[in-house]
Amino acid sequence: MSRTLVTTEERWRRARRELETYRRRHLWRRTWPRFHDDLAIVPHVFLTQAATRFGRLLVPRDAALEALRGRAVWTLDSAARLACGRGLLPGRDLTGYLSAETLRDAEREGLVEPMRATSLSLEALAERPALLIAHLTDTPPACLELAGGQRVVSWDRLRRDVLGTLGWRPDLLTRLDDVYPRD
Repeated sequence: MSRTLVTTEERWRRARRELETYRRRHLWRRTWPRFHDDLAIVPHVFLTQAATRFGRLLVPRDAALEALRGRAVWTLDSAARLACGRGLLPGRDLTGYLSAETLRDAEREGLVEPMRATSLSLEALAERPALLIAHLTDTPPACLELAGGQRVVSWDRLRRDVLGTLGWRPDLLTRLDDVYPRD
């Protein structure tokens, strides 16, 4: 097994080349209209520990969606899958705005295990069962009703939720920009 030694000068040359490439990409992104639109958004942190609850789904995802139709306003990956047929994340969690009463009803109906509050990452590092992730609110955000009766957040709210939860992800927003329904 032979190794090629790299001199300090060669490493420095590679580092400068990579920095220049990064600088060009960064400048290109800043000329993109989405960058300026995204800067104007005040992020809404969806996963605040005080208002977010989660629990494992005890029924198939589609059955939970059907049972919560009209009572939940879906956001993030759930809204993207319902409105566009493609999701933002690899997981199959249901993420939405629910009232405390709706959440209690979901537990009583056996849709989810007892809900709990804790910090959580939406992009799981290991495979886990599907969850219902609920942001508790008495007044749901502006929403659109889809043909099947499901309610999803408006495009502006979806952008805020993505930025406030996953960070600046123009790659995800660009995938949905042309296909997500508008008000």
